[in-house]
Amino acid sequence: MTSTLPTHRLVHLTDAHLTAESRLLHDRLEPWSRLFSALSAAAQFRPDAVVISGDLGERGHKIHDRAAPLLTQAEAQLGCPVITVPGNHDTPGAIGERFNTSRTASGPHSADTVHEITGLRVIGLDSHGFEQPQGWLDPEQLDWLTEVLATPVEHGTVLLLHHPPIPTIDPFLSTVGLANAEELSERLHGTDVRVMLSGHLHLSTSGVLGAIPVWSGPALAYNHNPFTPAGTLQGLDSSWLSVVDVHAHTVATSAVPMQTASAVFTRHLSPSPSPSTPFTSDHPATVQE
Repeated sequence: MTSTLPTHRLVHLTDAHLTAESRLLHDRLEPWSRLFSALSAAAQFRPDAVVISGDLGERGHKIHDRAAPLLTQAEAQLGCPVITVPGNHDTPGAIGERFNTSRTASGPHSADTVHEITGLRVIGLDSHGFEQPQGWLDPEQLDWLTEVLATPVEHGTVLLLHHPPIPTIDPFLSTVGLANAEELSERLHGTDVRVMLSGHLHLSTSGVLGAIPVWSGPALAYNHNPFTPAGTLQGLDSSWLSVVDVHAHTVATSAVPMQTASAVFTRHLSPSPSPSTPFTSDHPATVQE
C-alpha cells in the first residue's frame, strides 16, 4: 500500500498585518497575538518549514525590526526554517537580511531567496506593489528564476509570493493579483515547480497557472466576507493558517481555523505521536515602539 505520509509539510501563514505603537488593527484586532498563536499552533503539525507570504506589517508600519528576531526565535523553537516574502503593505526593503536566515542563495531583491529543505526547494519572490493595486515580477527576477529552475531538485520546488497569479470569486479582488502572471507562467513551463503559495486576498482561493496548482491562503489577521454586495469589502474577525503537504505525486493543502469550534463527536483512530513543544515568545503580545 502506498504511504499517505507527505515527503514534506509546510505551515503557510499570510497577511498578519502587524501594527506599530500597540495599535489595534481596525480598532479591535490584536495582530501580534494572532501571529504568536499561529506559530504555537504550527508545532502541532511538525512542519519542515513555515512560510509567510507577505503583509507581515500593516500599511507601512515599522514593525520589521521587532518581527525579525521573533521569527528567528520561532525557527529555533520549531526546529525549521521560517521563510518570508513581503506584501504590498510592507515597505520596500523591509524584509531584508535579518529575515530568511536559512537561505542558500539570493536574487535581485533582498527578499528573493532560495532555501533547500532535504530535497525540496522553496523560492521566495518579492512581488512588489507597495501602495499599488497590483504586484509584479520584474525582468531581472524572471531571468534569475529561470536560471535557478534550470536545475531540478529531488522533490521539486515551491514558489512563495504575495500576489496570487489567479482570479478569485470577488470581482474587485480578482484585479489586484499578479499583473504579469502570463510571463511567470511561460518561465515555469517544464520546470519542477510543484505549487505556488500566495496570500493578499484574505479569501482562500485555489486554481492553476498553466498546469501548476496555486493556493492563496486565508489570512491570519482577518478575512473578507464573500457574501457582501458587489463593490463592497467587509472584513470578518477570523484567523486561519494553511498546512501544505508535498507528496511524491501530489500536493494537498488544508485551511485550518485558529478558533476551535465546539466538538460534535470524537472518534479515536490509531495512535499518533504527540506534537512538539509549542512556540513561546520572549516578546510581549502588546508591542511597544
